[in-house]
Amino acid sequence: MLKIALVTNELPPYRTPVFSRLARLPDIELHVIACIDKEPIRHWNSPALTCAHTILKPSYFTFQTRFIHHNWDVFSALRACRPDVVVTDGFNPTHLYAFAYARSNGCAHVTMTDGTLDSESVLTPLHRLARSTVYRRSQTFVAASRGGHALFDSYGVPRGARFTSCLAIDNDAFARAAPTYAPYDLMFSGRMVPVKNPLFVLDVGVKVARRLGRPVRILMAGSGEMEDEIRAHAALFPGLIDVHLHGFAAQEELPGLYKSARVFMFPSRWDPWGVVANEACAAGMPVLISPHAGAANELVRDGENGFVLELDADAWTERATQLLADPSLCQRMGARGQEIVAGYTFDRAARGIGDACRHAWARWSSRAQFAREFRSRPRVLIVERQLLQYRVGFYQRLREQLEREGIELQLLVGEGTPKEKMKRNEAELPWAIRIPTRYFLGYRVCWQPFGKYARQSDLVIVMHENKIVYNLWLMLARPTRLAFWGHGANLQSDRPDGWKERFKRWTVRRADWWFAYTDMSARMVAEAGFPPERTTVVENAIDTEELRTMCDQVTPAMIEAERQRLRLQPGPVGLYLGSLYKEKRLDFLIDAACRIRAAVPDFQLLVAGAGPEQASIEEAARQNPWIHPLGPVQGQAKALALRTADVILNPGLVGLGILDSFASGRPMFTTDCGLHSPEISYLHSGSNGVMTENDAARFAAAVEETLRHPDRMARLVLGAKASAEHYTVDNMASRICRGIQASLSLT
Repeated sequence: MLKIALVTNELPPYRTPVFSRLARLPDIELHVIACIDKEPIRHWNSPALTCAHTILKPSYFTFQTRFIHHNWDVFSALRACRPDVVVTDGFNPTHLYAFAYARSNGCAHVTMTDGTLDSESVLTPLHRLARSTVYRRSQTFVAASRGGHALFDSYGVPRGARFTSCLAIDNDAFARAAPTYAPYDLMFSGRMVPVKNPLFVLDVGVKVARRLGRPVRILMAGSGEMEDEIRAHAALFPGLIDVHLHGFAAQEELPGLYKSARVFMFPSRWDPWGVVANEACAAGMPVLISPHAGAANELVRDGENGFVLELDADAWTERATQLLADPSLCQRMGARGQEIVAGYTFDRAARGIGDACRHAWARWSSRAQFAREFRSRPRVLIVERQLLQYRVGFYQRLREQLEREGIELQLLVGEGTPKEKMKRNEAELPWAIRIPTRYFLGYRVCWQPFGKYARQSDLVIVMHENKIVYNLWLMLARPTRLAFWGHGANLQSDRPDGWKERFKRWTVRRADWWFAYTDMSARMVAEAGFPPERTTVVENAIDTEELRTMCDQVTPAMIEAERQRLRLQPGPVGLYLGSLYKEKRLDFLIDAACRIRAAVPDFQLLVAGAGPEQASIEEAARQNPWIHPLGPVQGQAKALALRTADVILNPGLVGLGILDSFASGRPMFTTDCGLHSPEISYLHSGSNGVMTENDAARFAAAVEETLRHPDRMARLVLGAKASAEHYTVDNMASRICRGIQASLSLT
């Protein structure tokens, strides 16, 4: 068990559940040490902390409304729990005492911060000196946001030692709050103090009322020194704004309050994050936010689930009026906010801290062994032309496994083409390094130079793509060991014997090691002449653990509510889930769906996704009211769509989307169309899915037969769920880790 002591100022409601979940991780023993239970200006009621904890004897002074804690008894508390790792989440004297204890008692140290580059821009030289001193002597670092990672950048903190523990709330409590009539137009929640800027909300409300030609009702939740000033200011505008000051709201009251308003306003002049934005997003509200809050442009994305606006009352008035005048826009942005905030959970925040602590202890406890065996740790460099959402969980796990083996992972990422970006599935990892990416010849050639990183690595792993011309330099110059990762061929090529594919087969043999996606990929690599003994089959996968959990949490009542929301009639439902582009053969999909509908009159089709072919789906829906476009879905919305469906239909290119079928237990139907990625080898027709001949009538008949025979459907469901247990990112990371170790041992 890894023993961790986490030293914190107090126990806020957005962190206490994280600590409790961190303590439940199977390899961790956590002891939380708090300077004080709750600072005097706080009125919150936090959930009970369900792990070992110590509340120190209060000892503090105030400076400019801040509480400066200096608890000498933190030393005795640390001696009592004898940790392997000490985590500090600030730079109060108490935190510095804990850091000194770690340094003098052989503990690894993890620095954790909610701060951002913007929020710490006014620090004094003394404050900066304290931070740089601690940073230089810490093993790993935890930020709450991109702004926190930008702060680490400014101090030169190595990206490979950074982790993220997002700020989160109980999303489900806000999402499941009973929908109510929303009597309020605008809402503000927070302390009534100048930095939160509550009077700005009233000024905007007055302007909105004049625009709309009616009074605007405003809900103000919270308490503080400005309450009387707010009442007096509101009284100046009778007939224009009707302001209700609710006062302090307990945690259990908040979901209902958010549901009672339509637009949330967060005009803070300074805020490292702002969990009120999480609450508003989880409640399904669009958010107007100032760029001075850390949640801006990360949780709240301009034009997606709200608007990020400088503190100009006219600009805020324009957007607030637009939202209040257009309920459909308000609803779309609110729904998008719920999708985005679904990624900000207590469990994910706890995993981030746990990963940082394991990484810190591995670095700290193994440093002597590293010094004996290596001049420096072996470094593996992986280069991704673009980082996609489904790879994030895999890279996190691979880094953890390699770290335990004493191997450093460095990840370089570029960006996709404009067409690829239309699929809206690019992602970011805080510790990944961005490299310049240029495209030429109509985006057929990609230039991503990274020679300085390659020369400092023991193994470079690159994607096996013809368009990445920098691979030629790697093959010819050989600055280090080279490994390819991929399929070994372009299975979607319309000229498999053309010069492009012949060149690709030639390059297959120009590496030291191969990481083949599937058994099918390994066969193609071997057929091109590469030695099988230097090939690792990785069993390419995506992180479906969270999706499986969310699918399991979908109840019949939730499905029924979703059917009512979509106005689905009683009857079976098919789902297409994926990007909308040519190789997905959407015309075939619509043709087959119409045939199914003719045989099964109550059949309906959901289409979830976005892309260049979206207009054709919308046109099909106009002609066939039983077809329902959902747009792109993520998180809980994706799980709900999967569980609402009975079958998944994808007659075109099937790749990693097969794992969504397995995770949800909804069998996939596809065709032998010759376009599939190697992951199609995971589908065993009749066992965990169905593959038919490349014919719309036969495809439709197979779906119809399965819908009419519950025993056949049950067999496919069980097969899909069994496959979900096998094809996981943990399995994939373990396979690649073993392959990396083998490739590094080559002489």
